[in-house]
Amino acid sequence: MALHVYNTRTKRKELFTPAQEKVVRIYTCGLTVYSDMHIGHARTYCFWDVFRRWLEYRGNHVISVINYTDIDDRIISEAAKAGVGELDHAERVIAGFRRDCRTLKIKDYAAYTRATDFVREQADAVEALIDKGHAYVVDGEVLYDVRSFERYGELSGKTLEGMQEGASGRTDDSERQRKRFFADFSLWKPSKEGEPCWDTGREGWASGRPGWHIECSVMSTTLLGAHFDVHGGGIDNLFPHHENEVAQAEPLCGHPWVGYWMHPAHLQLLDETGKPIKMSKSLGNVISIPALLERHGPDLVRWFYGVTHYRSALAFNWQLLDEASKGFDKVRRVLSVIETRLAEVDDEALKLPVCSRYASLRGEQGVPRERPSFLHGAFAEHSEAFMADFIAAMDDDMGTPKATAAVFDYVGKLFAAGIETDESIDTASLLSAYRCLTRHLWVLGVELADPRLYPELAADSFPVVSGGDGAREQALGGVIDSLLAQRQQARKDKDFAKADLIRDLLAAAGVSIEDTPKGPRWDVRE
Repeated sequence: MALHVYNTRTKRKELFTPAQEKVVRIYTCGLTVYSDMHIGHARTYCFWDVFRRWLEYRGNHVISVINYTDIDDRIISEAAKAGVGELDHAERVIAGFRRDCRTLKIKDYAAYTRATDFVREQADAVEALIDKGHAYVVDGEVLYDVRSFERYGELSGKTLEGMQEGASGRTDDSERQRKRFFADFSLWKPSKEGEPCWDTGREGWASGRPGWHIECSVMSTTLLGAHFDVHGGGIDNLFPHHENEVAQAEPLCGHPWVGYWMHPAHLQLLDETGKPIKMSKSLGNVISIPALLERHGPDLVRWFYGVTHYRSALAFNWQLLDEASKGFDKVRRVLSVIETRLAEVDDEALKLPVCSRYASLRGEQGVPRERPSFLHGAFAEHSEAFMADFIAAMDDDMGTPKATAAVFDYVGKLFAAGIETDESIDTASLLSAYRCLTRHLWVLGVELADPRLYPELAADSFPVVSGGDGAREQALGGVIDSLLAQRQQARKDKDFAKADLIRDLLAAAGVSIEDTPKGPRWDVRE
């Protein structure tokens, strides 16, 4: 099966075929940087990260661009409250966004663009739209004439006839007098006194700044070309932002602009009773990324985001996240079991040969290079079935709920096959299962691979981990092992009070201990 995605423009699932073989160009609408990223934003950007990871798993090279809207009325307002310059405020939020993305293990984009770096290109595009009869100047402002673009509304499904004047609550008498049609929108807007502004030198234009919609049209086209593969953002961007982008871009390029439009749905915040509530700064219930990660590590958060399909609203409260952690612990446990069993194995024994039965798969379109090493030994049949289920799920419009279900099924089969108790299982079988599981978890943004057992993944993913579960366990490992050795000695000396004290101290620090016939095994719990 090949990858199919739901295209918002055509309202159906379509075979995903990039314009250039094995190269995928993606533009994602980023933050308007007046305030920090919250958990709703994170749901959107984590989806785009998983989409990129899946494309790369499938053998593609991804060129991904994200923008910052770094000049906006809200930025001006927030900067004034903070007593700083508008661009200084924007840069502070941008720095926080980059920090939060890295903490969530979102891979770096190929380019991060700022609207203020493309003012000249935006002004040129606006002038071209005037020349083509799609825009007009009134009182120094340049407005787009939506009735000049006959396919307006095709992307969102909203027709001009069905729109109601004043539905946004923003139309006033002065706007009605200036606009040819109430839905016309600003391409270039005059700045108020004291606000950031640019002087284009064009006749009739006031000193001002570009409108929001033209920013993304120009930045994406400048960096990715006049036709690229995927454009997206949250579902809230669909109308009017993306609709207006199409209306601007297609008259300039003269052909269909974007191959696929994709829109993740909202995160729906619930109260303690499960009732939906609005998340807003005014209500004081906006959950920041640091606040989220104080309670749970990034791997669980990424897992939780993946359990719900990207086109369905994601219900969120702390209880739901806590419940997700219980199931996720089973996944972490099987990895901990294998890591413990392979802890004393010589590094030379951790090098797996390519399975000759599957050697022909190397180089095949859409097959990861590591795949042959997953199919050794006692669990080969389970691994092969798991990969088939996982790939089928992800190829069906990024079906992460079925992919996570496949992970659970695979983990259950590994336990049932004796991975924890059968001492006869050889190193190659354990290592193959470990690599198979961690490789596919990595696609979901869940980065749990021990660099010793999967150096290929570790080289790519571990440097961007900041405070994640794996990094934390590595840092604490030496201390915990030393304490456990002291506890073992105390038990041998029949000093059970000391042994219990060490156990209780570790439990209070979030470390659980399981005594096994081969000695104690520990894990870090949320």
